Amino acid sequence: MNNETKQVATMPTDHVWNAKNLSGTKELIDQSHAVVFADGSIREAVTVRWWMARSRSASVVYCSIWAQGRGVEACGYGTAGGGGYHKESAAFGAACDSAGIKLALDVDGRGMSAVNM
Repeated sequence: MNNETKQVATMPTDHVWNAKNLSGTKELIDQSHAVVFADGSIREAVTVRWWMARSRSASVVYCSIWAQGRGVEACGYGTAGGGGYHKESAAFGAACDSAGIKLALDVDGRGMSAVNM
């Protein structure tokens, strides 16, 4: 992987608490976790969850991210609706923005391959 396709996330300098846990009110459609090995142990550094309404006609995707790094916790929430683009990645980008997490490469609407880099 060259530097042009390497995703780098920069955490905010202060704690940000904007995430919403929609479990129980929306249908969980996907989740992703990232773990790190630090100080002799493995710990979860990032959790991302995506939900949709339980209706067959639902079109809005909801996403929350919980991240910990370098002494800061950042949590954010985003949504994406409409059509013509990849809503899960757009909601993920909005959740990162809400959490104050800056991504080096744009992920909005670009598919899960952009999110999973």
